[in-house]
Amino acid sequence: MIKLLLGKEVKALIQLPATKEGINVYFVPAPGKRTDERGVDLGGLTKWLKSRGVGVDTSEEAAITDIKIDRDRVEIHLGGGGEGRRGSKHAAKLSPGFKRAGGSRINFRYQRDIADGDLQPEAFLKFMARVLDVNQIRAQLLAEQLPPELKNAVAERIAKEGMTYQIVLLTFGEPDQKKVSDSNDGNFSETWYYLKEGHRWVLDFLNGKVAKVRVY
Repeated sequence: MIKLLLGKEVKALIQLPATKEGINVYFVPAPGKRTDERGVDLGGLTKWLKSRGVGVDTSEEAAITDIKIDRDRVEIHLGGGGEGRRGSKHAAKLSPGFKRAGGSRINFRYQRDIADGDLQPEAFLKFMARVLDVNQIRAQLLAEQLPPELKNAVAERIAKEGMTYQIVLLTFGEPDQKKVSDSNDGNFSETWYYLKEGHRWVLDFLNGKVAKVRVY
């Protein structure tokens, strides 16, 4: 799992404080603590945002720079994992939303001994997805399981028939334009348009997979 995650980019779904202590996300919302349905410790989150400022802002991308696995938690460091280059006394004098260098960290707490199944890629990515956008990592994981011809196409940034939405997004990114086609036969079709290196790529999808590739 460490090999899968380390160095990968993720996008924060909430503001994350610039603190070495990290925020707590509980696998099961902890009784007696002010947590939301995702298991986020709202009391701690508010406290650290006010006293230390923002380390990683909402919708900001940050690299996973360290991973620590303890008996009952997994600690993920983002963009350096802590308080940044300024002292906490300086940060405390600033407004709660002040953005600081140095990233943040998240403690994913299981409230029990971690089992092998908890550290399986998809299981832990599901836990991470409560507060982080991990779609890019999921797509990369999927790409590693592709047959050689599709894996080579991803590496060469070429669209091929049989690719899923996720694999096309990994290969080309978000399309410049999308068009959904009406269908009365139970099939779902849409077309994605890209402009790449002077060529217009037109990808026709049928039921979630590329059925036809046109390049002009």
